[in-house]
Amino acid sequence: MKSTMIIVSHVVNDAVTHGFVPAAKAMDLHVVLITDHKLSHLELASRDSHFNPDTILECDVFNPLELIETITEHELKPDAIFSNSDHLQTSTAICAQFFGLPSKDWSVTLKAKNKHLTRQVLNEKALPNTQSCLLHRHSNAALGMAFPVVAKPKEGVASLDVQRCDSQSELDAYCEAFWQKHPNAAILVEQFLQGPLVTLETLGDGNQLIAVGGFDVSLSEPPYFIETAADWNGPNGIAHREACLAQLKAFGVGFGVCHSEFIITENGPVLVEINYRSIGDGREFLLNNLAHFGWFSTILGLHLGRRLDGDYQIHGSAHVHYVVAGHSGVIDGGSTSFIQHDDDIITQQQVLKTAGEHFQQSYSNKDYLARISIVSPSGRNLDQALQNALSNFDLAPTREVAA
Repeated sequence: MKSTMIIVSHVVNDAVTHGFVPAAKAMDLHVVLITDHKLSHLELASRDSHFNPDTILECDVFNPLELIETITEHELKPDAIFSNSDHLQTSTAICAQFFGLPSKDWSVTLKAKNKHLTRQVLNEKALPNTQSCLLHRHSNAALGMAFPVVAKPKEGVASLDVQRCDSQSELDAYCEAFWQKHPNAAILVEQFLQGPLVTLETLGDGNQLIAVGGFDVSLSEPPYFIETAADWNGPNGIAHREACLAQLKAFGVGFGVCHSEFIITENGPVLVEINYRSIGDGREFLLNNLAHFGWFSTILGLHLGRRLDGDYQIHGSAHVHYVVAGHSGVIDGGSTSFIQHDDDIITQQQVLKTAGEHFQQSYSNKDYLARISIVSPSGRNLDQALQNALSNFDLAPTREVAA
């Protein structure tokens, strides 16, 4: 009899539909997807043979009580309960604990998702930190820190509404615009951290937490924080890896996969945020290629109670380049998605916007026109492959569209 893997999902997401679900099926698991967007997942399953869960169920996946009821009412006997959604880590962890299955610590997932709580934990544990405060609409709280600052939603994703502010007038303008869209949401304001950005990708099996590797990340010019490129195991990340890992352990990160970001200041690494799930924006598939197609299955195996090899690492060279739209407009051009193999070098271009689409700039990761990922498991130089891909790319917004 097959083991049952329950995957909890929110909106349709490539990492789930073309990563974790196919990996679970390849592991000969009975795969049940539980989502609050059943129809869109059913529609995808009807036209895409790669996305083939055995069952799709629907409930309020943000509510762990409803998750538990849905599982019990359908008389499921899960061997693992997993989610890769930022928003669903806490409800999934509570649900997995209820069934006595391997799970993340729900209190840690909650503190990781809420960036204000993250800063509080860093203070309480005397870990490297930056000044911060929470602003609410109609409150007159004093900022209490010098400019520049970074303003962001306290539970944001994809760098949406993240902006550097160099003066009180810029912060006031940011707050006014943000509260026009989200009148009841709080804004987290942090002292700006100067230095390069690195990521740390970790896996934990409950006994050990392993630093698998990380990316040195390039960002757009201020005032926004759009990731424009990333290199696997770059010099900044390697130099500070042990210090970053020690901070994560002290924070409480342990079981499962985790994607964290640090700024390397003149005094060492300072945690920016913890995303207690796999890295995204296509880099999960890049790691899957580097890991000989074992990234997704290794993560799922942890939730089935499997142990990690103590020296598990992902070697080789990898680069991801994001083509970012510079303004709003109607998308024009003929570039398409492709995968190209040249000996050991794999180039994958994923086009994220379609010709004729009316595109509205958001100054976030949502502005990507395409993602070009290049990997070489043997560690070959990737510069020429990147230049070849960029020289043939022609997708761009051609004329302005009013907001």
